[in-house]
Amino acid sequence: MANFSVNPQCHDNDCIRKILLKICRRYERRGTLSGIMKLGQSLPEAELRAFENFFGLRPLIHTGKGELKFSFDRQLAGKSAVEAHAWLTEIYQRLGRQFPTPGPPERYDNDRIHKDNSRLLLEQLRLAFPRLTPVHEFLRDNKGTLRGKFSSASHEARESFFTAARIVDLLLDNEKAVTLSDLGARFCGNSKTLRQGRLKNMVAEWLGLMRPALPKGDELWQEFLVVRDRLTVNALIFGPLIYQKEGREYDWINRLYQAGEPALLSWFHLEGVTSFRLAGQDRQEAILLTCENEAPFSLLLRERSDNILLYTAGFPNRAVRKIYQLLGPLCARRHWGDSDLAGLRIAAGLHAVWPLALWRCDLATLQKHRGKLLPLEKGQANIAATILAEDPDFPFRKELGFSLKNGWLEQESWQRADL
Repeated sequence: MANFSVNPQCHDNDCIRKILLKICRRYERRGTLSGIMKLGQSLPEAELRAFENFFGLRPLIHTGKGELKFSFDRQLAGKSAVEAHAWLTEIYQRLGRQFPTPGPPERYDNDRIHKDNSRLLLEQLRLAFPRLTPVHEFLRDNKGTLRGKFSSASHEARESFFTAARIVDLLLDNEKAVTLSDLGARFCGNSKTLRQGRLKNMVAEWLGLMRPALPKGDELWQEFLVVRDRLTVNALIFGPLIYQKEGREYDWINRLYQAGEPALLSWFHLEGVTSFRLAGQDRQEAILLTCENEAPFSLLLRERSDNILLYTAGFPNRAVRKIYQLLGPLCARRHWGDSDLAGLRIAAGLHAVWPLALWRCDLATLQKHRGKLLPLEKGQANIAATILAEDPDFPFRKELGFSLKNGWLEQESWQRADL
């Protein structure tokens, strides 16, 4: 048990009294002391020394973010209930605060059991799935909600959490299209389990925590190749392309190109593709042009340019990204999309794979289309302002700043006659 007979100069220290009061209030609110409590952030040296002198080093945790935390589990480790009670009583006495009357023993015991179960679950999850750090942090910060799940069948609750973790851990590395039925059969013994309900919602929430920049809803599942059916993950491309797969070459995309038609590649086609090459003569001037929306993509097809055209259909799915990654080294790269926040984020995501230049949505084009600009919605404007203030590496800052101030250009509003 910690001994309070230490440096007398810090007994009446205001920072110490505030923390002792915080401990009391925590106990009065929860009925027990466990877990970790924050003492402060970027504390002055004098306060750090005061805490070390008063509590000792054992229960104090220094984080990489400059935070100082107090671990009740470390402080009370190896202590009996009587010793823990005496430690807490001494804190109340030092503050001159009345020790609270304990509640009914049965209720207290149930609360303690539920808290112990949830704390044990969190630790077991952390050890079993160490790379799911954002999930662990979310659960740790929402212990109250977690404990509520143990008010009845704790075994079933534990199984659902571990099943969700196994599914998320698999999907983070998934490279094959799967359905919710596949996952349900594999992890739950029932193909229908994951089609709807609490477990599906939990997995979706945790996937969102692991990849917060991804879109939500059905698009989130598609990012991890979880599809209604495997034929829905596809990409539309137009160009003189031949791809290599399992030691063979396939030229059907090029044959469609010669007929003036785009090719639709499903994930079945793309699985195992190792590389692309350009058909015919050496094409040093080849340009890969990605296009965000359907009508402008159709316009590009009608123009019959020599560019290789790749339709992103909004935020690009894995099929589109794989093609872009394979074609990137072969061509110069340009992107045509809306100049709103979402459109520039789509361009930035592709730019992170292979750098590209904006086309028909660059700053010069936006300035020439002032009469067709649309104001950003309030939510988009707030996020755009945050990106400009906090992300100096965002590649299209000039276009985003212009759109925030003057409005954005929709792809369908671009006209050659205006240039």
